Amino acid sequence: MQNDDAESRAFLIAYELIEQYGDDVADYLQAKIDEAMASGDHHKMSAWFIIRNAVTLTLHASSNKSH
Repeated sequence: MQNDDAESRAFLIAYELIEQYGDDVADYLQAKIDEAMASGDHHKMSAWFIIRNAVTLTLHASSNKSH
């Protein structure tokens, strides 16, 4: 159950970031990942990777709808 909650939260964040940053969302996410990596915060880095995957899946699904 906890994994489902985390996954749902990742997708909600993904939608918000796509809406907020649009075409620049990948750059924003990479900056957050780099920041977490530089600080040695592996938990935060992992969270940003999960969110980046959710963004990728969301954008991919969205592009498939238009084809």
